[in-house]
Amino acid sequence: MTSIKNFSRIAAAVAVVSVLAVPVFAARGSADFTRFVAIGDSYGAGVSSGSMNERHTPFSWPAVVARQAGAPQFVQPLVSYPGVGNELQLVDVVSYPPRIVPATGSGTPLNTNFAAPFNNLSVPGANVRDVTTITGGEQNPQGTAQMFARFILRGLGTEVQQAIAQRPTFIAIWIGGNDVLGAVLSGTPAALTPVDSFRTSYNAMLDQLTTGAPTAGMIVGNLPTAPAGLPLVNTVAPFIVNPVTRQPIPGPDGNPIFYVADLGGGTIGQLPAGSVVLLTAATKLASGTGIPAAFKNIPPFNQLPNVGTPLADNDVLTPTEIAAIVARATEYNTVIQQAASSRDIPVADINGLFNSFGSGVNIGPFRFTSGFITGGLFSLDGFHMTDIGYSLFANQYIRTINAAYRTEIAVASIANFLENNGAFFPDENNLVIEMSEDAVASILRFATPVKKRLRAAGH
Repeated sequence: MTSIKNFSRIAAAVAVVSVLAVPVFAARGSADFTRFVAIGDSYGAGVSSGSMNERHTPFSWPAVVARQAGAPQFVQPLVSYPGVGNELQLVDVVSYPPRIVPATGSGTPLNTNFAAPFNNLSVPGANVRDVTTITGGEQNPQGTAQMFARFILRGLGTEVQQAIAQRPTFIAIWIGGNDVLGAVLSGTPAALTPVDSFRTSYNAMLDQLTTGAPTAGMIVGNLPTAPAGLPLVNTVAPFIVNPVTRQPIPGPDGNPIFYVADLGGGTIGQLPAGSVVLLTAATKLASGTGIPAAFKNIPPFNQLPNVGTPLADNDVLTPTEIAAIVARATEYNTVIQQAASSRDIPVADINGLFNSFGSGVNIGPFRFTSGFITGGLFSLDGFHMTDIGYSLFANQYIRTINAAYRTEIAVASIANFLENNGAFFPDENNLVIEMSEDAVASILRFATPVKKRLRAAGH
């Protein structure tokens, strides 16, 4: 038998493998991480639970890649806790919906006087056009990206310009999430970037990078195409749930009674089957919004003040809207694949990674899903990832780099997130939980030895 303490030591010496097979790509440059830079958005910045702060930035996917690849320097912009966007905290899991509130206090950017561009240039809120247009020096900044750029880009140039200025030897890019997922977050496909605009901006970005850093290795990633992979859209049922039993309330025909909402263009009606209600509408639902007026005098709904008030258009996505988002995301991925392959840039399959989250990911004895709060992959805002989620995201990049550049960079272990909690017990030295050798062997089948040497072509 093997104790949990011994397993903890074993886990610390292994790295969790990624869950997806990776094809072989042609690749420009070499896997030289001497001067490694990253271009991206809030995922690249490690935003978690609605906040960019120093507790999660070290686990941004670019930072994980940098650590695993042995980059000698990878400086990121830091913000003191509770961050820009105070980090969300779960304070009551028993209530319905669970009570989640922002941490108190205010965060402050910490290293704005760093004398050079940051290695991680990811700007929360940035879309594909922003990486070649926003500098952080805009007067009267508007929107999320320009606000964050003030202390990340600091007026020193765009993400692309600052990347080139560092004479990078390797560039990792994930951009476009806000072009597609921003439409999910806002509850309308009207927020989608037109395909022609996306194509022009994406190619402009790669043209500038390949011209400005012609010998650098590069990697990009594709985009999730299925909104259902996010807790933002897969947590709240689109039909009325009894707040006491938490079970669907059947109508006269025995089927669930769907909420009433603005279905688009001011048309009010019950949601059709296949619709989703965004997690951000949970508080509204708790007050009775979305429940048909016929329930005003029926307990316990007669206690809710907003029964009869429809949900807003941006609280919901109808099947037609979902289909439009999926179709556009698929078109974006075609653009990315064509733009990257024409320049010999490998593409990490982030779409496949997100699809795997929907069915759940087994890592040893642990199972991670896209479930809200309990799934382990997505944070309390239902949109951004946890530190574990970002590590798996990074691993997909690492495996693609290995396949394209014939390197053997070890994927990141999640063991540090799962270490035993002996310190919480009065006598941790005597804490022994037995685990069978078969169980340990099963865990090790999902792991690969840590390799500290990077064997890269030309490195």
